[in-house]
Amino acid sequence: MNEEVLSLLNEQIWLENTASYFYLNLSKKFSENHYYGISKFFLNQSNEEREHMVKLFEYVLEQEGNPIVPNYNFMDEGELEFNILQLFQMSLSNERKVTNSINKIISKCKEVGDYTTENFLQWFVIEQREEENKFKEIIDNLKIVGDDKVGLYEINKSLNVTKTV
Repeated sequence: MNEEVLSLLNEQIWLENTASYFYLNLSKKFSENHYYGISKFFLNQSNEEREHMVKLFEYVLEQEGNPIVPNYNFMDEGELEFNILQLFQMSLSNERKVTNSINKIISKCKEVGDYTTENFLQWFVIEQREEENKFKEIIDNLKIVGDDKVGLYEINKSLNVTKTV
């Protein structure tokens, strides 16, 4: 495996790890504020990011590369203000960082002729498009309801779904 591609894949493993912890933190924050549906949504998001990390980790191993095991995260320990719209906007920004990182790896794969990794990453391209669209839709709905308690209740209820595997 090309060393530059390997380095970028390891950065992606760390990014997925950090995203998982970020969403886990948001799950806790929403639970503390009694938005249990949104809390469950972010718990599912956290688990999904961890699955992405493991998928990348396993791929690097399969390619006889040396994956770096995340043993901590890079989250800022600062307290996040509880603002539902802003927290979802931060989440969308986080997803866009992940998308940009995937695109960077694919560009490097094209440059060095690593078609196997480029093909493997196509799943992540589709996944990221879905993730960004999901967050954009939630943000649009939050903007529509504003501070309306019934609207927030409905959004909270609609996000209280069990992830199907």
